[in-house]
Amino acid sequence: MRRNLEAYRNFQVLLNYPFDEGFIPLADAMSFAVVAGGLLPVCAYDLTTPDRPRLEMLVEAIRCCHYSARDFSRSEGEGLRNFSRMNMPIEMGMALFHALHTQRREHRCIFFVPTVHDYKTFASDLAGLDPRVHNNEDTRILTDMYEWLRGVVPPALFNSQPTVDVLAKFNESSSGKREWWAFIARRDSRSHVHERYMTSFAAASRTSITSRRAV
Repeated sequence: MRRNLEAYRNFQVLLNYPFDEGFIPLADAMSFAVVAGGLLPVCAYDLTTPDRPRLEMLVEAIRCCHYSARDFSRSEGEGLRNFSRMNMPIEMGMALFHALHTQRREHRCIFFVPTVHDYKTFASDLAGLDPRVHNNEDTRILTDMYEWLRGVVPPALFNSQPTVDVLAKFNESSSGKREWWAFIARRDSRSHVHERYMTSFAAASRTSITSRRAV
């Protein structure tokens, strides 16, 4: 986790998604959309330190990220007792409260679901929030994520380009480059490789962020 989340608040997007191996392509697509827009992804999985409660860190991340997105692809129970994991709905509720309490001036959020109907069973109260359906297609979640960001991020802060070009670059990555983007999203993101990547990415972004602030 970057030490100073507040400094890049208007450029950060908090991402939360299932960390299981099978969902990595969707996670990669979400991260790719954020980076393609010239923004900084903050992964909820990285918000872990031994000396602070995770819930406290999530609250700070939501406050310090102007945007957030979640993928509710995993909703079924697991294990002998068939328990489902409820961490993401709790975190989504906190983000929604922050967004609605500030009339969406301080926070904007979006959530994705794999099918049109399933979420109405396990989270029916979200029905009025216009969830985006990705049908387990990475290109679909990439398209919706990028176009949503383009619609809510101020033009001066967003790297706007034709969505078809973003998709083309993403498809190119599937031939050998996708492991680079996977550093952002996959479960080994908390490793030294991810830390080195995020440090260099933030440093490389300072010039463009500063120039765009002056526009």
